[in-house]
Amino acid sequence: MSLSTTEALTAPATAHRLDEAKLQQYLQREVADFPKSSSLAVRQFSHGQSNPTYLLQAGNARYVLRKKPPGRVLASAHAVEHASVLGTPFYVMEHVQGRIFVDPTLPSLAPAERAAAYRSMAHTLAALHSVDPVRVGLGNYGRLSGYCSRQVWRWKQQYLAQVQGQPLPQMQSLIAWLETHIPESDGNASVTRISHGDYRIDNLIFHPNSTERVLAVLDWELSTLGHPLADLAYSAMAYHLPKGIDALPTLPSQLPPGIPSEREYVAMYCKARGIAVPDPTTLSFFMALSLFRAAAILAGVGARAQLGNASHKNAQQVGSLSVVASLAQSALDAISGAAAVPRGISSMASSSGTLSANAPAVFGTQGGTHGGPVLRNMSSLLPRRLRIMQQQLVAVVKQFMAEHIYPAEHILEAHSAGANKWNIHPLVEQLKQKAKAAGLWNLWLPAHMASGLAHLAEAGGAQLLGPGLTNLEYAYISEVLGRSVWASEVFNCSAPDTGNMEVLARYGSPQQQRRWLVPLLKGEARSCFAMTEPAVASSDATNIQSSIRREGDSYVINGRKWWASGAMDPRCKVAIFMGKTDTSAATHKQQSMILVPMDTPGVKIIRPLDVFGFDDAPHGHAEMLFENVRVPAGNILLGEGRGFEIAQGRLGPGRLHHCMRLVGMGERALELMAQRGLQRVAFKKRIAEHGAFRADLARCRMELDAARLMVLAAAHALDKDGNKAARGKIAAAKVFAPNVVLRVIDAAIQAHGAGGVSNDFPLARLWAGARTLRIADGPDDVHLVSIARLELARVSKL
Repeated sequence: MSLSTTEALTAPATAHRLDEAKLQQYLQREVADFPKSSSLAVRQFSHGQSNPTYLLQAGNARYVLRKKPPGRVLASAHAVEHASVLGTPFYVMEHVQGRIFVDPTLPSLAPAERAAAYRSMAHTLAALHSVDPVRVGLGNYGRLSGYCSRQVWRWKQQYLAQVQGQPLPQMQSLIAWLETHIPESDGNASVTRISHGDYRIDNLIFHPNSTERVLAVLDWELSTLGHPLADLAYSAMAYHLPKGIDALPTLPSQLPPGIPSEREYVAMYCKARGIAVPDPTTLSFFMALSLFRAAAILAGVGARAQLGNASHKNAQQVGSLSVVASLAQSALDAISGAAAVPRGISSMASSSGTLSANAPAVFGTQGGTHGGPVLRNMSSLLPRRLRIMQQQLVAVVKQFMAEHIYPAEHILEAHSAGANKWNIHPLVEQLKQKAKAAGLWNLWLPAHMASGLAHLAEAGGAQLLGPGLTNLEYAYISEVLGRSVWASEVFNCSAPDTGNMEVLARYGSPQQQRRWLVPLLKGEARSCFAMTEPAVASSDATNIQSSIRREGDSYVINGRKWWASGAMDPRCKVAIFMGKTDTSAATHKQQSMILVPMDTPGVKIIRPLDVFGFDDAPHGHAEMLFENVRVPAGNILLGEGRGFEIAQGRLGPGRLHHCMRLVGMGERALELMAQRGLQRVAFKKRIAEHGAFRADLARCRMELDAARLMVLAAAHALDKDGNKAARGKIAAAKVFAPNVVLRVIDAAIQAHGAGGVSNDFPLARLWAGARTLRIADGPDDVHLVSIARLELARVSKL
């Protein structure tokens, strides 16, 4: 859409209405050629969302007035120059008649006119940046170096002030990356030019009859001396902006005819300035900085909307949490420049996204080396996003584990064996708050699932949705968490809550999600999964005998369950119960799942169950009795007869998490084994010097690496092909990983002698956990049958 400067006018908004009489007196006094006898007419421009802007007309004279909004604002972001006579500062400038194009796709123009408009935008910016500010007397317009550092600091401070110390994880990630990737050229004064600060096509006034001419550039409030590439990146933001932001229109991946690709646009600018196109790594910093500024500005718009001070008509929407998060995510995408589209990575910048199909990787590649224990010598085979994620987020999690989790293990272990073991040690909640503050929260929640829960983020805080990792990415994180039995809960990544949250996210109604999923995502409640029954072989879910019977507006539940992990936890608020609603239906349509609040009359805990002598307090595993438990009909999940379907969906990603943690358990055991071999002497030489020990250690290393690769392959297949297509690889990982890890832990126990079976080392508990997963994740025989069936089906099609 194209607008003339008069067509873009509305009546002044009530919140920003001017005292016209007072203003006219001021103009008659201060402006020499202002008509003395004509009355003043004032109309507000609809364009823009920061400072209210007005057309002033007196006779044939026209001016434009721009002022700060009332109330608390971002001080430097709304820096206008004149002392206020209208309640807030303002300035008056010449009015230029021409065309403003709000939509960057330029739908009203022919292809040749579009091309000319973008060429004119690039050339105008190049002309501005070709001026040496010192030579023209503007050397004091700002500092001659350090622009990027100041911009990152400034917008960080203003953003944090608006969100009152509760930043989005994506913004935390972005800030952390920007602060550590300031370009070297930032300290070079000879590079510095006049920086507009808000240069984009809708801030240009084009000639009424030609897009070859730019008559004026608007919105200079952010101008200063700065790095010219910051302006260039900001003007190219439309190629990277997410869709649906009213204040920042985007360009589609399939560009309209005539509009240049991002690469072509950058080349136009560089050619006009007579400089070489900068390298992609440098450009990616400036694109990330531009998107960060936009996100911070819109966060301020949203904050002002809460105060009633924003001038944009949809201020609350354009400054919402989801909009700010999506902008920050786009910046993270520009940094990594890969092909996936997760939501971000908490505390470190390592996300990836799809660039415009016509603008490949101009502002968006950032390399890195692989820094984790996985595939040590194969970093070049990993996608760029994974290399960055490994280098950054995994390092943050490892550091958190070293600083907080490992030192707490002996305290929590002692508490779990004490008289108050079924109460929660306060240290657990303290660690959870630290993890949440670090942005290391709900790391398990995949991007595609998180995107469907944006409405919950608005209600409960964007931290609820985590960084949006893929299953493959989370595998690397989960390996680190698996090194300690206490770690997963601290990051809100523990079973069965992750599986139950996944069920609620996939199959829960909005009402069910608000009541049960939000507290679980916040870590304020816990849950259990009541499926297994003592009287039947529950590995075959069709054996389940518990009943769910409809009576009017309620369901009545009866059944005996055991191994309901988490039911002993005093914070456990809800059980997902599986039972039969119709025994006459087809075999796999008889079962249903229903939400049962733990305080419902008839829900009874019979006893806690031990796992090789460990009761896993305060989490626990309970045998439970459900006697005539009555719950509302609205508690049914997905509908009657859908229980088997839900169970199959839950057995994919949620259960693969166990395999991921198993690898971490094996790694810790292997490290302890090697350390023990180097420390202890037997038969006059260190254990590590005995050939039998070395052979065991070598076999453990090979098998553990093989298990890791199998788990990663399953996670990748889950991301790429979905749960159903990946079920063979998932089943293989569920068989192979626990068996391998058991052998590794057993070898480590053997190396520790009597100490290995004691609680002086974590090996006994790790062994018990690994051995249990050969059952809890489905018996080996069931998985082997599934794998064989799929293999036979594959061969039969050859």
